[in-house]
Amino acid sequence: MVGCLRTTAMPLPAPVRRQFEIIPHESSADRFNGAYNKLFASFFPVNTKFTVIPFTLDNKVVFMLGIMGPRDLSSACRREAADRQMRDLLADVVGCPIPTLYAASAMGTKLCFYSKDRNGLVTPPFICSDHNARVDVAPKERWDCDILEDDGAQKLQAVVEKIKQGCASEGLAIV
Repeated sequence: MVGCLRTTAMPLPAPVRRQFEIIPHESSADRFNGAYNKLFASFFPVNTKFTVIPFTLDNKVVFMLGIMGPRDLSSACRREAADRQMRDLLADVVGCPIPTLYAASAMGTKLCFYSKDRNGLVTPPFICSDHNARVDVAPKERWDCDILEDDGAQKLQAVVEKIKQGCASEGLAIV
């Protein structure tokens, strides 16, 4: 998905933003786990029926997040691995309770968004590799939304709102 949507969503709350800003730029993926946990807890507060879980497929999954370090963005092999991981995770989820299952691959604070509809169609489209030519199957440009920038924060908040609307449209109580 190219570009970030313009919405009326607010930028990240200051305490969340600060958690990302204090992480050194060359940090590994595990340094980002706490910041992303805080971010999603701000989207899905404890007084709702949403639960942010580090990883499980036992619950009704409506969003998944894969986290890698910011250095990985410059490596075509690491981007390909992240893309493959997200596509494998999306394929493993059967019976999403809302019309669209959403996911994001994070490399530091930069996100690439994924979605899978009930027919199994995944976006962004898969790019086939070619053994005779070098093909970037996970172009760097796909990680185009930086959540520390207003456009990136708004894009993520728009996805969260789609999830909440999907739950409401399916009659799933969220509070």
